[in-house]
Amino acid sequence: MRSFIFKVLYFIGIPRVLRFGKKNKLTILSIHRVSEEEDYFFSPIKPANFEKLLVYLQKNYTIITFKDLLEVKRKWKKPPVILSFDDGYSDFYEKALPILKKYNLPSNHNVVNECVNQNMIIWTQRLNNIFNHCKNNNVDLEFILDHQNFRNLNFGENWMKFYLHTFKYLLLLPKNERLNLIELKENELFIKPTGKMMNWEQVKECSINNVEIGCHTYSHDVLSTIIENRDVLFEEIRKSKTEIEEKINKKVNIIALPNGQGNLEIDAFINEVGFDFLLYVNEGVNSFNNLSSNAMNKLNRISLIDENPYEMYLRVELFHSKLRKNG
Repeated sequence: MRSFIFKVLYFIGIPRVLRFGKKNKLTILSIHRVSEEEDYFFSPIKPANFEKLLVYLQKNYTIITFKDLLEVKRKWKKPPVILSFDDGYSDFYEKALPILKKYNLPSNHNVVNECVNQNMIIWTQRLNNIFNHCKNNNVDLEFILDHQNFRNLNFGENWMKFYLHTFKYLLLLPKNERLNLIELKENELFIKPTGKMMNWEQVKECSINNVEIGCHTYSHDVLSTIIENRDVLFEEIRKSKTEIEEKINKKVNIIALPNGQGNLEIDAFINEVGFDFLLYVNEGVNSFNNLSSNAMNKLNRISLIDENPYEMYLRVELFHSKLRKNG
């Protein structure tokens, strides 16, 4: 029924109506994975649906780069959109890049240095693996959070509520405590971190194939938990930038904050390091009136996961955000 409703909304022209409000606006889409893999808690976009998304965007938008924002006089006939990816999963190289090349389209990918250096699986994916394992195998998962025991029954058997509660709690923990808790649960369940990240050769190949490489910090830590430690913050941001620049032999002027966890102090530090674009995920578009070629630009992105294509198209047009605001 949900898919049918969004199909009807699409064919009666709701996306076109919503795009009228995007005159002189920049849309940036935030995507993490393009894969056939199943993940109940953060579903990768299926390659077939990703291709449908690109066809939709090509028809209704001008797909541009961050570099275009600084170098081109903005006279696009259709609203501009940027395809922005995070984390550096290998499925970008294996699945998304061939489709992007097929349509000769540019994109941005913000990588995590430790992931590229040693195929490190970021903590958010490890948490997803734990929850997927337990949900799929009907395992009674229990987390001790703030000296309280939490399990699926505490959330009315709603796995997503349990997951989000755990995720938000882990965002508040220092890195070592967060990773220790996850590793303890992996050992208890006899599962290992699974996933595959791009290596530097693949990142470099992306870079010469119309992919703007950006920074997603050095280890994907939660920056708000390390704001008091300038040395660690320095490594997460400045070291990440300089190492990527050395590896791909290009300037890196884009940074995306892990888990959207930033604040004004972090923004100021990032500005000191010398980035042109700071990317958040907060379901909004950007006014060209606020863009500057002489200062760091703080920009909004719209998060996408795998959905019925018609619902994905409407999410691009901020239908869901407007519905929540008016609800």
